[in-house]
Amino acid sequence: MRTRFRIRRSSAIVSALFAASAVTVSGCGGNETTPANAAVVTPAAKCSALAGMTVPASSIGLPTTGATVVSATLVADTDSGNSNGEYCKVLGAIHPVDFNAPDIRAEVDLPTNFNGKAVHFGGGGFDGTIPDTEGPPMDGFLIGAEPSGVSTPLRRGYVTVGSDSGHEGNAFDGSFATNDEALANYAGDHIKKTHDFAAYVAKARYGSDFAHSYFIGGSSGGRQALVAAQRFPHDYDGIISTFPASGITGLWLQMGRISQSLLAPGGYVTPAKGKAVLAAVMKQCDALDGVADGIIGNPAACVFDPTVISCPGGGDTGDTCLSDAQINTMTTAGAPLDFSFSLANGVQTFPAYNAFTGADFWSTGLAWGASAADAMVEPGVVGKSAFYYTFSNDMLRFAVARDPGLSILKFNPANPGSLTSRVQAVSALMDSTSTDLSQFQNRGGKIILQHGQSDQFIPAQLSIDYYNRLVSRFGQGPLSQFLKFYLVPGAAHGSGGQFNGSYDGLTALDNWVTKGIEPEDLTITDLTPATAGRTRPMCEYPQWPKYIGGDQNLAASFVCSN
Repeated sequence: MRTRFRIRRSSAIVSALFAASAVTVSGCGGNETTPANAAVVTPAAKCSALAGMTVPASSIGLPTTGATVVSATLVADTDSGNSNGEYCKVLGAIHPVDFNAPDIRAEVDLPTNFNGKAVHFGGGGFDGTIPDTEGPPMDGFLIGAEPSGVSTPLRRGYVTVGSDSGHEGNAFDGSFATNDEALANYAGDHIKKTHDFAAYVAKARYGSDFAHSYFIGGSSGGRQALVAAQRFPHDYDGIISTFPASGITGLWLQMGRISQSLLAPGGYVTPAKGKAVLAAVMKQCDALDGVADGIIGNPAACVFDPTVISCPGGGDTGDTCLSDAQINTMTTAGAPLDFSFSLANGVQTFPAYNAFTGADFWSTGLAWGASAADAMVEPGVVGKSAFYYTFSNDMLRFAVARDPGLSILKFNPANPGSLTSRVQAVSALMDSTSTDLSQFQNRGGKIILQHGQSDQFIPAQLSIDYYNRLVSRFGQGPLSQFLKFYLVPGAAHGSGGQFNGSYDGLTALDNWVTKGIEPEDLTITDLTPATAGRTRPMCEYPQWPKYIGGDQNLAASFVCSN
């Protein structure tokens, strides 16, 4: 049983807060002016006044028992390792209704040069840790990186916000999901709770509400971004959803199905064999976009027959070929999974990976594990275990069946039998596949949806399918007024692709929201060390970048084509 940590504010804290409120914020730029009859209150004093503050449950839009500011620390502009300017780092705990559920641990970074706006950072995997709110958001395709000259949101004056989604652990650990409130928090409730906590704290610091609030995330954080638009449309003015796990239930079922082939006798495809697969695919399909540049620009035109790299006789005869069992693994990854039932919002299939058009499952040990033996290490260990196996296994055991004795390797993902209704219930709780974005649209909200064609964790087709359903609901013209969808060839899931591209997505979103300037003619820059600096146009789906001549490293040498 954990001890609940609560701090009651003293009269001194209350007095300090009242003193702080005498200082006004001038406009959205956050330039502070002090009335002649008011005491001068320094940023350090305003920051320290927040420590120990309690946020009442009535100020949080979903059920909690309130929240506590655990610490508030001023980070000076001159502090070692700080490149974000002066800010107040607030750590908080949002308390559950069920005492057996964990707190949501949250961070709110409050810049002294506040610009009136906030960025809520999404998480990844099973979450369990607070995102790096002092760094760049997931508005590109390489984790923790931005093109040269692009500052972090905090440095630019945005309040930055993040949480662990309601449990402590790592991206491979789903054991928290046996608790209903912890599962609901992870599914999406933590978004609203964290937003409201941050808004309360920020208003206490600045004396005003956010002028604009954005949510930016990738993977599970991309799913969270869509949840923010679908379920909490009045809290956010814009979102960037990068390679979202929107159909997260179908995702773990598909990952489980692939794991059954991958971990079957002889089915494991090693990194050396993966290199041979990628080389054969590139040889056949790289130049289909007009230039052999190491990127498959139009995967739809690539039709690859894996038997061209099959080992003689079907056995495993070395690193340059695939055995029959290994070809089965790859073709399983490259095939959709059809369900005997419907998931949330009528979804009945989960799409295939681009297994034979550039997806690199071997660039790190994260996707398929460091080796066949390490793949099944439990509890999940980052760098050893296969995310495909641990994620699907934990979702089955903890979120769905609540039976740690089950195994995804002995489960039918297409037909869960007696667990079907429970799978559907969890899908309704977690999936962000709803096309009902009307409230977000009506309030003027803007969405940038983006996915990489070489994604090795979440197939790009998942976002294509979601986008096509949105077109069916809204129509192409009306949809394009508030949502832009980009597919980036060669881009993968945070790392590991042929084109680890990034661009200043936050500025593009902010200009769209605040100035009405639609994202157009965007250019994305490769940050892969060996090819760093080459650029490509960001093409709105269904267009793709076609080479028209000139320097193949420059976006100007490509045109977005159908």
